[in-house]
Amino acid sequence: MNCHEARELLPWLAAGALPPEEQGELMRHLAGCAACRAELAQEVRLAREVREAVAGLPGAPEGTWGKVMARTRGIPLGRLELGSFLVGLSLGLSLRGGKLPLSGELEVLGRKVPLFETEGGAR
Repeated sequence: MNCHEARELLPWLAAGALPPEEQGELMRHLAGCAACRAELAQEVRLAREVREAVAGLPGAPEGTWGKVMARTRGIPLGRLELGSFLVGLSLGLSLRGGKLPLSGELEVLGRKVPLFETEGGAR
């Protein structure tokens, strides 16, 4: 593993989301690379600071999600969350007026970016 490959995996390791099979190879690289160890230390600090910042944010007021559901007239059927607290992908499926719309969004450091939304099939 070279430094470029290792640096792509460091945020995942810092977040505790790196699969074990990739961890072993990365750890072997880190054992011999002071530059990547220093970058890992920086990633770990950043991960901790982001977690602390997010934990300090106030939650949504009571009843917010009910109001959102009433406005969208949607009944969520399922949601899939992939990734870590730094970067994630969400896919959602709901029922709206007999249709099954599918939506996807990317979340980077707490900011959500819609990727797509389908109208769904007919009744």
